[in-house]
Amino acid sequence: MNKQEKEKYKKLLIKEKIRILEAIGALQKGNLESSQTGGRSPGVPNHLAELASDNFEKNLDLDLASSEGKLLAKINNALAKLDKNLFGVCEKCHKKIDQKRLRALAYAELCITCQKKKEET
Repeated sequence: MNKQEKEKYKKLLIKEKIRILEAIGALQKGNLESSQTGGRSPGVPNHLAELASDNFEKNLDLDLASSEGKLLAKINNALAKLDKNLFGVCEKCHKKIDQKRLRALAYAELCITCQKKKEET
């Protein structure tokens, strides 16, 4: 992979990293605001249905934050691989990952063949 391609992927990865960090920040801000109001709007009684809805939303936010955190780890791993000239190599079969796949999913760890096999199991 030439220097120009590396820079292109680095920009893609950093852009995605920023997006994820902003999303995690928004989730944390929303949870902080919710905890400061006791999970409800001021002056509104706390009914069982409202509690269930609040709990569902908090669990959803936690799941989203967890997913975003895993994605962030993959992006950081891809950035580290760029520095070590290992970017774009399948972690399973050690063949090059197709450029189309990397353009669509710059942090891809597996080639499409190995990814399909992983999903089948």
